[in-house]
Amino acid sequence: MAKKIIRVAGVAIIDQKENKVLAGKRNADRLVGGMWEFPGGKIEKDETPQEAAKRELEEEFHDEVKIGPQLGKTVSYEYDFGIVELTVFFAKLLTHNFDLIAHSKVEWLSADQVANLKWVPADAPLVKELAKTSFKDINL
Repeated sequence: MAKKIIRVAGVAIIDQKENKVLAGKRNADRLVGGMWEFPGGKIEKDETPQEAAKRELEEEFHDEVKIGPQLGKTVSYEYDFGIVELTVFFAKLLTHNFDLIAHSKVEWLSADQVANLKWVPADAPLVKELAKTSFKDINL
């Protein structure tokens, strides 16, 4: 039987003044718990990846974001529970509530610090792409 394809949108929230990106550590009781990720979630039917990313941030952090350009290419990763197709967009926070629902903590990291964390497998290829990016050059 073919594995279920799960389309997911995430955000690499950046602080262009500080040249840092926000990483979220998943709650231990969730799938791939305890690992780091770009916040986000499933893309609903009739929703663009950008709309999903924005909605997920409102649900997970109670924060509003401005969605920018895509980070790298869409990544496909096969887990036991299905195949995740992850699209991540650069974003900037418009509010700063950080009411954590799916994460035990969040941290602002420089591009060279992101590689030191244990990322969920689907996010890992985009972390490599992120490390080569100057956040100041992103059009947000």
